Amino acid sequence: MSRRRTLIEAAGWLFFVGVALYFSFDFNEPLPGFKFGAAHWPHVIIAFMTVAAGVLIAAQFLKGRRIEGQADQFFDEIEEDIEKLKPRTVAMFILPLLWVFGMHKIGFLIATPIFIFICTWLMGVRSWRTLLGFTSCFYVSLVLIFYKWVFTPLPMGAGWFHSLNGEIIGLVQ
Repeated sequence: MSRRRTLIEAAGWLFFVGVALYFSFDFNEPLPGFKFGAAHWPHVIIAFMTVAAGVLIAAQFLKGRRIEGQADQFFDEIEEDIEKLKPRTVAMFILPLLWVFGMHKIGFLIATPIFIFICTWLMGVRSWRTLLGFTSCFYVSLVLIFYKWVFTPLPMGAGWFHSLNGEIIGLVQ
């Protein structure tokens, strides 16, 4: 990937971070149960994204000039059709949108393990043991972090999914 292309990508991420910050300042007031406000965790994620974009930019200036004809070994192993848009790539971009939609319909606690499982499968993991093990461990970690450590209310879903999510939260707490 050329240096110019990488810098454009980093600038795109910084633009996205700026837009996210702009929209998140509207709900930065303290909450009754959380003094940092609803925007605290989005701001933490935005800060990490800013650092990552900064590292991407800095890496472009620190790695020096490449000599023409000398490619890294990594580039020798890349598939020839790397720039083609594949259905799996499109699915990876659509899946988070479906997850967010699903969270509001069926709740975080039900939509998330489905999302993790499908996302892991799309990334190429085909072993059922690995798929189920990773999904379970990652899901349990998320639930413990958000419900036991951070005490964050997440979407509960609608209708009887709301009740089902309430029962799951009752088991966790």
